[in-house]
Amino acid sequence: MADEIEIEALVIRGRVRDSLGVALPRAVVTLTGPGGGRSLVKTRSADDGGFTVTAPTHGEYLLAAFSPQLGSQSVAVRLEGRAVEVEFRIDVPGATLQD
Repeated sequence: MADEIEIEALVIRGRVRDSLGVALPRAVVTLTGPGGGRSLVKTRSADDGGFTVTAPTHGEYLLAAFSPQLGSQSVAVRLEGRAVEVEFRIDVPGATLQD
């Protein structure tokens, strides 16, 4: 059970959506070190835009999501003993958000 808790502390879960809230399936999600560079973990988002990646150790990382149609977005993530949730909202060119 202790191993499960330790692995859970290295998990990053989230969703990739466009700025209108529509799920982006098959977006490429990449985890790298804080300065970018070599990819440590790479996956694709599911049909609902959801993804899960597991980092190799605690520390700081750069998490990026890329959609061929819309481009990419990245966020700095720090893992310090518990799972992290990330929501990507990639801008739709020319779209305006309504209140």
